[in-house]
Amino acid sequence: MMDVLLIAIILVVLVIASYTDLRTKEVPDWLSYGFIVAALGIRGIYSFQEGWQIFVSGVLGFAAFYLLALLFYYTHQWGGGDSKLLMGMGAALGIAYPFTEVSFTPLWFLLMLLFAGAVYGMVWLGVLAVKRRNCLFPELRSLLGDHKKLHLGVGFSSLIFLGAGFLVHYLLLVVTMLAILYYLLLFLVAVQSCCFVSERDTKTLTEGDWLAEDVIVHGKKVLAKKTLSNSDIERLHHHKISSVLVKEGIPFVPSFLLAYLILLFGKDLVPVVIGRVFG
Repeated sequence: MMDVLLIAIILVVLVIASYTDLRTKEVPDWLSYGFIVAALGIRGIYSFQEGWQIFVSGVLGFAAFYLLALLFYYTHQWGGGDSKLLMGMGAALGIAYPFTEVSFTPLWFLLMLLFAGAVYGMVWLGVLAVKRRNCLFPELRSLLGDHKKLHLGVGFSSLIFLGAGFLVHYLLLVVTMLAILYYLLLFLVAVQSCCFVSERDTKTLTEGDWLAEDVIVHGKKVLAKKTLSNSDIERLHHHKISSVLVKEGIPFVPSFLLAYLILLFGKDLVPVVIGRVFG
């Protein structure tokens, strides 16, 4: 019964969080904190009937994902909403104690999150590139023009390795992948500078927004580019700065929902799909 209740709560929270993230690019704190409290509370109640290990597993899951969330947040990979939601997922999924095969469920979720996030992110970038093509294509041409010598080098090297590739099969594959990754990186840089950086009024800033460049006032750095906290926003207001450049990321929370659905219904299908694609 507890598992069914936790599954229901996870699904409800992830659906609401995905909707708010897509619409406002934020996840309300009340939802994230309520998720953590509800998950640990349910585990605490059932621990009186089924043993203290039920609650301990939730605490272990929360602690593990808490450390991981701090890493993602302070390396500016995620915003505060994504990080708090990950903590809630740790508390809900738990790390079963004593350790058994079920204890690896949070690890499976993280793997599903990486898989779903990669697919979701590429689809989102593709759609965004089509919608912003009037801005994106000139930016991409500019980037390509700035690296003419490097393009010639890549093309010349590819021709050399093309001949060698007939003798060493995997050499051609490696060179092709490196060339694809290089041009994919240029595409991502163009998308970021054209589609993800915008000027925002400081009155509309919220905790977790990403500052795209250092804020300079009278030749002195007031604030370095970083994920903004409430104190950072107050500092901007104190210096009477009206607007700043903010980097907007992809609304990532829907990846949580996709990853959890895969974990519930299709975990065994992922290795098969990967094998079909790359096999």
